[in-house]
Amino acid sequence: MRLIPLFLLVAVCAGCSSGGTDDRIIQLPSGSATAETVNGTPVPASLLDAVARAHKLDPAQAEQRDKALALVTDMVLLAQAAQRENFAADEDYRAQVEAARLQGVSDATFAQFQQRTPISDAMLKAEYDNQVARAGTQVYDFSQLLFDNEADALSAEGELVMGTPFDEVYDEWRHKAKQARFFSRVRRDQVPEALAKALASLQNGQTTKAPVKTDFGWHVVHLDIANPFTPAPFDQVKDGIRRGMLLKIGRERLDKLKQQAKIEYPPGMAAPAEPDAAGKPAVGTKD
Repeated sequence: MRLIPLFLLVAVCAGCSSGGTDDRIIQLPSGSATAETVNGTPVPASLLDAVARAHKLDPAQAEQRDKALALVTDMVLLAQAAQRENFAADEDYRAQVEAARLQGVSDATFAQFQQRTPISDAMLKAEYDNQVARAGTQVYDFSQLLFDNEADALSAEGELVMGTPFDEVYDEWRHKAKQARFFSRVRRDQVPEALAKALASLQNGQTTKAPVKTDFGWHVVHLDIANPFTPAPFDQVKDGIRRGMLLKIGRERLDKLKQQAKIEYPPGMAAPAEPDAAGKPAVGTKD
């Protein structure tokens, strides 16, 4: 049997819930074009199109439309079975359906936020120029020891200052460090600002003279080589830039909603921690 994501079942399973008065299998306005009828349940063409989009299928192509229609048929049959067997009497079942419904609503709302903000080619070009400027003109191959305390970082750095080759210091400290790793072709916009400045100050084969502090910890870095970086042409990457800008638009709208919302928690329950967006994971995560 074809696997159907739970969020897609929400479109046809809302009527399974005992909490509402609408017991239709598909809760969409009637009267629109019908793609099929399953055991007396008309399936609107708009639902077929939505399922096709969710699975990246093109309903204008016969083979792909058939795949989407088969998915819809399965969904309706499962929703009808759930209604007949009164699955909604089970609290866990209702919670699963409600979680999937809310996920579907939030995904569609997020998409609407994006669609209602037009992005011109001029805006895309400006963002491209900004990204090129942030990326810099070089990419770096480097090794680093990342420590979660300054004392160990200073000890390792001290050995380097005394003339011990970096490879020897690396081998000695790599099991004590939070991270010991080699990185290849890293741009300046992929690392924390302090680390980017340190890399830019080094010549090929040089090592930092003092640990570099970032939100991740203390970095002891050896630059192997810096190579020139040439960004991809605008026309080649503008679709990706558009996707990134649309994601940012939706995220900013959601962040604003959070700021304006009054969110309360039961006694004894702390608010969830905010995600750490200050650093760059490319050089900050522990292996």
